Amino acid sequence: MEILQLPPREALLYTSCYCEENIYKLIEHHINPAALKHYTVIFLSNSSKAIPVFSQRIQKNPTYPAVWDYHVILAYHPDHTLEDLLERSRNDSRTTEQPLGTTATKSYIYDLDTTIQTFPCPFSTYFANTFSPPPSSKFESPLDRMALVMALSQDKYGRYFRLVPANDYLEHFWSGRDHMKDTEGAWIATPPEWDVIIGSKASKESFEDYINFKNCENQTETTQGGREHLGVIVGEQRLWGLFGGGVPPDVELLDIMTQAVPETDISEEA
Repeated sequence: MEILQLPPREALLYTSCYCEENIYKLIEHHINPAALKHYTVIFLSNSSKAIPVFSQRIQKNPTYPAVWDYHVILAYHPDHTLEDLLERSRNDSRTTEQPLGTTATKSYIYDLDTTIQTFPCPFSTYFANTFSPPPSSKFESPLDRMALVMALSQDKYGRYFRLVPANDYLEHFWSGRDHMKDTEGAWIATPPEWDVIIGSKASKESFEDYINFKNCENQTETTQGGREHLGVIVGEQRLWGLFGGGVPPDVELLDIMTQAVPETDISEEA
């Protein structure tokens, strides 16, 4: 597997509130085209456009989540293509002897907005620290954590994930950044210094299509003719089965383990 020579995370192109473009630039400038099949762009959102995520720079209090309308990260799965993982997951779901996603997958996440120090981060660590509240030890009372878990269990906070092959993303992404302007045309957040991104095969602006999760609960893993570049949508359990596998992480146990054993840093491997 090719060695990806990434500069330090702090040196990567980054503009706050433009995660979709930050990920595009990471792929465009640092990933060999021959290796693109091992990368998947992941859009996080839901019908409510309210997804709670932890370990994010924007959090004012680390024990309570940032609630994004959408977020974009990049998955690296060196031993498989996305189609391989989807097919394996389908086969697992048909097998009655084993639960979904029993086979562990070696995969990693690039998130330029995370506060997790390991970059890229092993998927299981990212999953536990991003989609679960911090362990009880971080709260004044364990009951506070339980109350937060209950609040986030509401359907309106359910997380869904659009999985887009990195090559398709490079070719078809196009954003005019209008979503970052208010009703009077003023910028809500300062735009990137680089030019507006228009993929080589983009025939129209596609950003709004990528973040369209309307009725996502009923549209998981479906594509429409001529829109295959938008990938497929899966739920949180399916995401774990695809990129994690094995026993789902327990954030309380992970807290104990990571205090004793440092995470493996693969910043020089990809």
